[in-house]
Amino acid sequence: MNRIPLQFSIMITSITLAAMLAGVWLADIDREHDSRAMLLPDKVMTLFPDPKPLTAFALTDDKNRVFDLVSLKGEWSFLFFGFTHCPDICPTTLAVLARARDNIARSAVGAEDIQFVFVSVDPNRDTADKLNQYVTYFHATFLGVTGDDAQIGNLAGQLGAAYQVAITPGMENYPVYHSAAVFLVDPQTRYHAVFTPPLDAEVISTRFKVVRELETGKAT
Repeated sequence: MNRIPLQFSIMITSITLAAMLAGVWLADIDREHDSRAMLLPDKVMTLFPDPKPLTAFALTDDKNRVFDLVSLKGEWSFLFFGFTHCPDICPTTLAVLARARDNIARSAVGAEDIQFVFVSVDPNRDTADKLNQYVTYFHATFLGVTGDDAQIGNLAGQLGAAYQVAITPGMENYPVYHSAAVFLVDPQTRYHAVFTPPLDAEVISTRFKVVRELETGKAT
């Protein structure tokens, strides 16, 4: 088994601890009684009271189209960083997100303004065709995107998505280390929240329902 580099391990540990300490979630809003949302300790989701606007980036999706800041505008975007050769974390997470997406779609509001995006940090192996086959296996609506190292690093850096690709000459199955978190970007292209393991479809869909209701309330 490949050992995770110490520097990457420390980075992931720091991110996880920060999320656990800062994590809050919003209780359901009782609009009829005009009650205020409550902030409760939560190890699953970190919600940012002042969402951070993302800056320009450019990637390519699994249909060879540009995927950039405009692609996030007007939709709630769940972003997960990984690679198609991933033996465990990626398929498990995408399966959870597929169930969460179906849960959201069954809600009264639906999933018309939601997209789930798999960002490959391994462009050396993950072509557009391979990405398309991979993500649609989990859900027909899922989108796969990637780019060169600088392009991926730009978006990953804005979200704090740690990863490391350990390409070794002559080694086809080189290891890739990456964050297991799921990042939520709102329709205003702001980094709004992050979900950290252990991930659960019901929990994600429930948390998201309240976040979306709150933002809808602010806009009215």
